[in-house]
Amino acid sequence: MNRYCIGIDLGGTYTKFGLLDEQRRLSDTFQLPTPADRGADGVVGQMAAGARRLIDAAKANAGEVLAVGIGSPGPLSVSRGRIFAMPNIPGMEDVPLRDRISEALDLPAVLENDANAAAFGEYICGAGKGAGDMVMLTLGTGLGSGFILNGRILHGVHEIGGELGHLVVQPGGRQCACGQKGCLERYCSATYLAMYAQRRIEEGDEPTVLRDVLRDKGAIDAKDIADARRAGDKLANQAWDECAYYLAVGCVNVCRLFDPDEIVLAGGLTRAGDELLHPVVRHFHELHWHITEVKTEITLARLGTDAGIIGAAGVAWQQFA
Repeated sequence: MNRYCIGIDLGGTYTKFGLLDEQRRLSDTFQLPTPADRGADGVVGQMAAGARRLIDAAKANAGEVLAVGIGSPGPLSVSRGRIFAMPNIPGMEDVPLRDRISEALDLPAVLENDANAAAFGEYICGAGKGAGDMVMLTLGTGLGSGFILNGRILHGVHEIGGELGHLVVQPGGRQCACGQKGCLERYCSATYLAMYAQRRIEEGDEPTVLRDVLRDKGAIDAKDIADARRAGDKLANQAWDECAYYLAVGCVNVCRLFDPDEIVLAGGLTRAGDELLHPVVRHFHELHWHITEVKTEITLARLGTDAGIIGAAGVAWQQFA
């Protein structure tokens, strides 16, 4: 009989589902709209309905579902299986999500932070497969991160460890929503890359094609900057290079603390591929110490949006198999 764990990746717009077997093969993936206007009961009901669909698919393949893994935005407590709040879904305050899903399906369940789940997915099936220790940085609205050390996700004693986006890289620097100043994500996430370039345009008069983009669209995004840089725009190139530089600073600090085999870059910015990777690696080698050779590899994620499903199910396999 085939054995499976269910992976659920809860998002503010869509919830993704899939089955992961013992050979770490993903199947029967699909997504459903997240009923963000129906509160906790609606979200739990939709998650349970999707999971039951997967249980039926497993039975059709003469399979058995052992457990459920849930990847979710936070803040949350992994040990308690509880969501404290979800800014994009009203009514998800202090919800015992793990236990509610477990009771609805009569299966053991585990709750994990979504960035950690995606990192674990890349670790077991993607860019980090075969690595010893791995760190993943997700470059999107902010800068998420997941640390896999000795085959397990790092949480910290207070369950707030591994938040590289809030590593201070510029003391007294740009204000962050977390309350600190100079956080890494304020210098190299997709959101703040665009904000930095837009501020440069609004406060100065240097020539740039991005000025026309800003006038026509009312805002610019990271893709606009990448396109302008590709066309030889000086301001866009400076903004892009600053982003790559600070990302390399973060990677060097990761190496000093954890000495991982791999640092994996994921998220929207990585759609630029080698145009992002090459300047990051160049700065990384320039900033890295010279007392030993550089052994940590920086690479791009491979699993795309499947990483969260695979990682959530993988955590369930690790805990319950």
